[in-house]
Amino acid sequence: MAVVGVGNMGRHHARNYAASDAAELRAVVDFDRARGEAMAELYGASYFETLLELLEDGPEIAAATVATPTSLHAETAGALMAAGIHVLVEKPLAATVDEAAELIKRAEEQQLTLAVGHVERFNPAVRELKRWIDGGRLGEVLSIIARRVGLFPPQIKDANVLTDLAVHDIDIFHHLLEAHMPDELHCNAGKAIAEDRYDFADVFLRYGQVACFLQVNWITPVKIRSLTVTGTEAYVELEYVTQRLEYYRARTVGEAQSFVELEALSAYEPELVEFSHVEPLAEELDQFLKAVRSEPANIVTGEEARRTMEVAAQIVEVAEERDSATR
Repeated sequence: MAVVGVGNMGRHHARNYAASDAAELRAVVDFDRARGEAMAELYGASYFETLLELLEDGPEIAAATVATPTSLHAETAGALMAAGIHVLVEKPLAATVDEAAELIKRAEEQQLTLAVGHVERFNPAVRELKRWIDGGRLGEVLSIIARRVGLFPPQIKDANVLTDLAVHDIDIFHHLLEAHMPDELHCNAGKAIAEDRYDFADVFLRYGQVACFLQVNWITPVKIRSLTVTGTEAYVELEYVTQRLEYYRARTVGEAQSFVELEALSAYEPELVEFSHVEPLAEELDQFLKAVRSEPANIVTGEEARRTMEVAAQIVEVAEERDSATR
C-alpha cells in the first residue's frame, strides 16, 4: 500500500494500513517533506516527495489511497491507475463531474478497483439505520434531516462547503433511500466569512415523497454531525461521531389538560439501539482491501460518487443563479 497525501485525512489512512493484518504500508508521498518523513518513519515506510518518484524508484505497490487536495485527485489517481495500481480516492472523487467520469472509465478499461472515501457509509450507526429502514421498522420514510456544521477547517483550500461537506449527506440520502438523483432541488447558500467560496448552505432535496433537508456550514462554533429520520412507524436520531442511534416508537397521545401533562408528553424517552462500535475508516479500508483481492466487498463505487458530485454541482449552480438574481 501507499498513501499519497498524509495531511488531515491521509494520516489516518496510513495509520490504519500500518495496523492492518491484510496490508503492508510501503510508501508515503507528500510534498511536505517534514510531515511525510515523520509519517514514514512512524510506520516503517519509505518516503517520497512526489508521486513520480514513487512510481519510478519506489517499491512495488498494489493499491493506494489518494488524499491530496481535491484539485489533484484526477491527476494523481489517473497516474496511479496508469501504473496498474488500485485506488481509493478521498471524497469528492474529483474536482469536476467530467474528471470523475474519466477516472471511472479508466478504472473500467484497466479492470482496477476504484473506491471513493465516503466514510460515513461505514459508520456502524448508519449501517444499523439502513437495516432498520430496509426491514420496515420505521414504516414508510417521510423525511430525513441532516446537520453537518462546525468551524472553518484551515486545511480546506480548494473546495466550498457544498463540495466538501454536503457530499457526505447527499451520499447518505442516496444510500438510505436507494435513490440516484433527486426529483426536486433547492438551495440557499452564501459567503458569511469566506470571500471566495460558499461557507454555509441550507439544501432541500426531494426523492419521490421523501423530503430531505440538509444544513452545512463552517460558521457554527460547535461541531454537529447528526441525522434524523421520520417514518410512519418511528422516528430515529443518529449522531455520527459518538455512533449513537436513538429510536422513538410511534404512539398516540391525548390532548394535554395542564402544563404538567404537556411537559410529560414532551419528555418521551427514546430507546437506545445497541450495536458494536468500530472506526468507520478502518471498516472502509478493510472493504477496499477485500475488493483489491477480488473478494466480495462493500465499497462506494466511482459511479455512486459521480452521481453524488452531480447533485452537489447542481446545488452549486442553483446557489449561483440565486446569487446572480439578487445582485
